[in-house]
Formats: sequence, C-alpha cells, structure tokens
Amino acid sequence: APLCAMDGCHILTVEGIGSTDTELHPVQKRLADGHGSQCGFCTPGFVMSMYSVLRRNATPSAHEVEHSLDGNLCRCTGYRPILDAFRSFTTDPDPAAAAAA
Repeated sequence: APLCAMDGCHILTVEGIGSTDTELHPVQKRLADGHGSQCGFCTPGFVMSMYSVLRRNATPSAHEVEHSLDGNLCRCTGYRPILDAFRSFTTDPDPAAAAAA
C-alpha cells in the first residue's frame, strides 16, 4: 500500500516491539541468543513475521512457524539458527518431532 494509505493507521515496527534501550521482545531476545542474526539486514523481517505468528497463536506448531517465514530471505546466517530460535516458541520444538508429524 502507498504510504499515504497509512494515514491514521497504527503501524508497529521492529523498533516498536522492543529495543536494547528498553527491553528486547522475547522474539528479538531468542533470535539474538540463538545466533540467528549476522549482518542484520533480514532480522527485522524475521522478527516481525514471528511476532505476528505469536499475536495470532501463543503456542504455534513448528509447521506454522516455518510457514510464516516463507518469503523472508537470509544470505548470511542460514536458516538453521533462525528456525531453532523460533522453534523454542512452538508446541513441538524438536525438529525430529516436527518432521515425524
């Protein structure tokens, strides 16, 4: 949507959910603790995608998490640390359990 269409809307950004000046949001903290960010270019997109998932469902499945990250691209870190960090929010954090389902 064009910027002018956002007039009067509430827009939440990655800086708005938490920061190092105040307190990191759990999504940001787990991604950082799990070494899921290297250059940082893709981090806001991954964080906001996961934040949106958790707003809809506080205990998503590993499949829901993986599906929600479709379209987010990372060229530095690779997806394993990102997925591992975000799987910690799921009802089935073990990748082997998710693959068996």
